[in-house]
Amino acid sequence: MAERMYHEPSRGVSAVDGTNKAKIERAAVRLFSEHGVDGVSTKSIAQHAGVSEGLLYRYFKNKDTLARELMRSIHIRLTEMIMAAAGRQDGLADQVGFIVRHYCEIADDDWTLFRYHILHLHHFPSLSDAPAGDWPNSPHMAAIKLLQKAMEGGEIPKSDPNILAAMALGVVLQPAQAKVLGAFDGPLSKHIDVFDRAVLSVLGLKKEA
Repeated sequence: MAERMYHEPSRGVSAVDGTNKAKIERAAVRLFSEHGVDGVSTKSIAQHAGVSEGLLYRYFKNKDTLARELMRSIHIRLTEMIMAAAGRQDGLADQVGFIVRHYCEIADDDWTLFRYHILHLHHFPSLSDAPAGDWPNSPHMAAIKLLQKAMEGGEIPKSDPNILAAMALGVVLQPAQAKVLGAFDGPLSKHIDVFDRAVLSVLGLKKEA
């Protein structure tokens, strides 16, 4: 999949494309990604969105609420993607391939949003504080549950699933962070095979020929 920056001013994050709310979300995620949440005002977001500041407040209580909702949107999407992988019945290697491919495609499809996610997740330490129960509340928790199931089924040796999940996710997230910092250009999807083999290695598995 070709990388797309999506500076289109009317593409929403959670809102329907073309709506005023979508324009506000797109302006905000672009400005937050470039200048940080603290370096952006609601006035500048409204100006870039081509709407009044009052209209922004009709949709979002304040800037922090807007920033959190944008982060929550990508957070949920990644969590649900890993849960979808966990539902596949062809084994852990297939599940890993699904996750790696979709992580890269999600990032490439809207790099501005993913860049925001990479740079600012630490600003929202309580994003996943709600008890998980049977429903994972973060990509990390979803990965933990997937690996726990694999351990119980004897696909991989038993170990600390928390550490293992962090290591596996880091195979893709660390290169994404390096890209944010300018270490390389181009879509993450170009490196899917390398990422896939690295995650399988972390988990003690081999990619089938």
